[in-house]
Amino acid sequence: MQSQNKKFPITWEQVHRDALRLAQKLQDKNFDALLAVCKGGLVPASLIARALDIHYIDTACFDGENSEQAIKLPELSGKNLLIVDDIINTGKTAAYLKQIYPSAHYASLYVKEEVMHLADSYITAVNQDTWFIFPWEHE
Repeated sequence: MQSQNKKFPITWEQVHRDALRLAQKLQDKNFDALLAVCKGGLVPASLIARALDIHYIDTACFDGENSEQAIKLPELSGKNLLIVDDIINTGKTAAYLKQIYPSAHYASLYVKEEVMHLADSYITAVNQDTWFIFPWEHE
């Protein structure tokens, strides 16, 4: 994998706009539950849940940078599940969650081109060497 050296700051307005655009793409899917990938997926998940009128919301939580060490995974069998993340970066989290919830729809605001096959829906794909700086990460 190439070094991530192109920094791309994302504003709150961009997150809001892109989350609503993603919700528009998903509006005909009739999801009855949403799973937010913590921590970055919390903000877009909240915006998308509101836009799609999804009231059953839960979280998938992981141990720091280890995207394969889940510390919380809810039981959501029987749900038409939407998984929401801010970015599919390495693909480890998405691949792991797609194994746990194989029938879920995985949506992310942004994806890296090398792992975009893991997203069922997304707004923007970028080169692997692009590094997003989200508004909740700004100093």
